[in-house]
Amino acid sequence: MISDDDIAAMSEDQRRDLIRRLSVAPRRRRWFVALLLACAVLLVPWIGYLAATLPDSHTVHHWRPAWLGFDLLLLALFATTAVLVLRRRPEAPLVGFGLGLLLLCDAGFDLVTTGRDGLAAALASAVLVELPLAALLMIVSVSEVHTDGGRTGRFGPLRRRRGRD
Repeated sequence: MISDDDIAAMSEDQRRDLIRRLSVAPRRRRWFVALLLACAVLLVPWIGYLAATLPDSHTVHHWRPAWLGFDLLLLALFATTAVLVLRRRPEAPLVGFGLGLLLLCDAGFDLVTTGRDGLAAALASAVLVELPLAALLMIVSVSEVHTDGGRTGRFGPLRRRRGRD
């Protein structure tokens, strides 16, 4: 954090450079927000198109590799989140939140792609495992980011990367 004394000690050129550097972030943020909003607006007609044209059922090729790949991704994120939390890395909440989102997707895909014979198992898995775990990961991740700017949190102080503030 730069104090008022630090700013007062700067030369005019150093202050001008600081102002220039700080003014870049709001411009980038505006462009990023504009991009996100454009994507949201363009997604609306695409969803309408899909709703009107997709068939109710479809035979899927490569079903096993798709699900195995997805579960391997979940495995990698569980392990990565655990390692990041153990090492108290500032990236832990972000990866944990992403893992929570993928668990929500997993529960949803299980429910909508299963037949009647597997619906009870998919529902039990969603209600008893995937959804509570996703909620826990996402709530803890958000609370970690909001606790002291992500520097300390429920799992203790997070170390900063070398060479960064």
